[in-house]
Amino acid sequence: MPDFPFQRVAIVGLGLIGGSVAKALRAADFSGTVWGVVADKEEAMRIRKAAGKWQVKLSHVLAPALQDADLVILATPPQVLMAQLPEVARLASPTAVVSDVASIKVPVAQLGARLLGNRFVAAHPLVGGEKTGFGAARKGLYQGARVILTPLPGQADGSLEAMRTFWQMFGATIVQMTPEAHDHALAATSHVPHLLAFAYMAGLEDQANVLQQLAGGGLRDFSRIAASDPRLWAEILWENRAAVRQHLSTVQRTLGAAERMLAGNDAQALNDLLGRGQRCRQKFQFPPVHS
Repeated sequence: MPDFPFQRVAIVGLGLIGGSVAKALRAADFSGTVWGVVADKEEAMRIRKAAGKWQVKLSHVLAPALQDADLVILATPPQVLMAQLPEVARLASPTAVVSDVASIKVPVAQLGARLLGNRFVAAHPLVGGEKTGFGAARKGLYQGARVILTPLPGQADGSLEAMRTFWQMFGATIVQMTPEAHDHALAATSHVPHLLAFAYMAGLEDQANVLQQLAGGGLRDFSRIAASDPRLWAEILWENRAAVRQHLSTVQRTLGAAERMLAGNDAQALNDLLGRGQRCRQKFQFPPVHS
């Protein structure tokens, strides 16, 4: 196994994703310093004991955590992350690598490159869950997962390779693509599915009192991601709205076709549509399920 590429890591945001990075570091016998930057003093007090078990130092301001870090990972919501980037660029060591874990890449990668040049490596681990906070974080979250790196054209240097090694040491597989290709793909595989789950449940709101005792596994499984943080997903959908609208149009056309099938006399056409959906799903490689 290659040597760990960093010795002083600062993670800004200790929720499910950032907290899992901290725990994965310690689970991988990382002996260096791990700082976690949280939103305020109250959050620091709330998770201090749990963070201490993983040897994570806490701060509610950026400067103490960033001043000596050789890797800074931004694990805050996209709009917060982009608001933080100028201060991160000002406070971080001139040799530190800065990366992120956001679900959108074009605006993040462009701003990071403008402020930090090749030292900013945009990344997105294809993992997650509806539960949030440091308590939901898992040391093995990235084992067997895919992590997408989205360098800007021409970015091929030591920072990019160091981040590739970083994620591989947690058992992740690396995929590399442009920020634009990432955002278009993730609109289809993540962003629109979240929108559909939230929207469908919002449409049931007036019937919830009648239906709440009648839900089966289908609604449970379909709606699971609607238990996610709506503020976070509103940000993601808004920042990637052009690609989301494009894929949403495809969904609307397919639903329109299904409605016409149900209104007509051709039951076979409906069967064929469902069969196409089943066969398409079988082609996908989904991330591991964590209990």
